[in-house]
Amino acid sequence: MFLRHVLHTIAYGLHISKLLFAQKCASMNHWNKSTAKRVLGDLKIWLGALMYLGIVTTTYSTSFFIPTILSQLGWTSLRAQYMSIPIYIAATVITLTVAIFSDRLKHRFGFILLGCLITTIGYGILLATPYVPVEARYFALYLITCGCWLTQPVTVVWLNNNLGGHYKRGVGAAIQLSIGNCSGIVASNIFLPAQAPRYLLGYGLGLGFVWLCVLAACVFNFWIRRENKIRDAGGRDDRLDLPEEERNNLGDDHPSFRFTG
Repeated sequence: MFLRHVLHTIAYGLHISKLLFAQKCASMNHWNKSTAKRVLGDLKIWLGALMYLGIVTTTYSTSFFIPTILSQLGWTSLRAQYMSIPIYIAATVITLTVAIFSDRLKHRFGFILLGCLITTIGYGILLATPYVPVEARYFALYLITCGCWLTQPVTVVWLNNNLGGHYKRGVGAAIQLSIGNCSGIVASNIFLPAQAPRYLLGYGLGLGFVWLCVLAACVFNFWIRRENKIRDAGGRDDRLDLPEEERNNLGDDHPSFRFTG
């Protein structure tokens, strides 16, 4: 029992030391031409931007048009406003719950797929508006809002988890949020009054952007898993032969860095 405890303590210490070493090696504290090339040429950043763009289009759509959609259910403007409150309460609870579980599990990809799947079901119901009752359409708004709200922060955190170094994370976050927030322009122009109450363009395009998020997330997950296997096999160890100044400024390109799903 005592020996097992000692061995466990040693193993834990080695694990922590390994993590601290990897974190130290994955620094990127100097900006130069090589840094700019590594940052702007990183596929992960652009995939992260597409993920965010895809899901935030729906986030903006719900913010802009939920009262309008609710009024199409035959409710007064006042009732449509207060009937939107429970939707956001539910979305808040689910978002916080997913944040806790994804952090404890140290896993993001599955939660992104889950959120996009929930949102997809909601869009499917609304696209069938003439054939479903008012209650189902109201429930669909819960699905869409909860799904996009739980997915949006996870995409931001997932990218940040897989970038090493201050410059990489700073520029990566700026690119992701800048490109993603362009979705506000899209979302504000796809719900055309002439298409009420079906809003085929709004629902269809919103659904398409959700699956842009899914596609980008799948490619992102495939890429980091493949890269981890390459590094485990020593396939990136040649970077250790770089000059010390460059080697200490590799960020997540350092061979010791491991990506998380």
